Order: sequence, then C-alpha cells, then structure tokens
Amino acid sequence: MNACELIKLLSKKGTEDLSTSLQWIKPIPEEGTALVEKIDMALNIVKFSQSRQAEYGGIKSSNNHLDSLIRLSAELKSILEKT
Repeated sequence: MNACELIKLLSKKGTEDLSTSLQWIKPIPEEGTALVEKIDMALNIVKFSQSRQAEYGGIKSSNNHLDSLIRLSAELKSILEKT
C-alpha cells in the first residue's frame, strides 16, 4: 500500500502522532511498509538516545516522542494487516 493511502486511513490520534513524529521520519517514503520500517528505526534511535541520557546522568527526557512513535507504528501495522 502507498504511504499516502495509509496515512489517509489513520485515526485522529494517529494523525496527531504522525505530526509529532515527522521530525524523526522525514522524508516520508512512498511505500507504506517502508514508512513502518522508518518509524521502527526512529523508535530504536529515540530509545537509544534516552538510555544514553539516563546512563550519563543527563536530564530525563519526555516520553512523548517515544509514545507517539509506538502508537503510530502499532496503528499503521494494524491498518496494513487489515488490507
């Protein structure tokens, strides 16, 4: 499925999560599966970044980006499974 078609099927919350997560996934790939892979890669980067900050006693960052990416990934995977 095309990523644009997939994005159109997102719920209101999914659209908000996409908006919040754009900094991690731009540019958006053409294929829906590539978009999910890119979001999963962004999830790994955010998790790693947070673990490094905690390891070095840095400021505890918010989980907003992480939570948005997790919800967005789950919703997109669910849509892909249904189609």
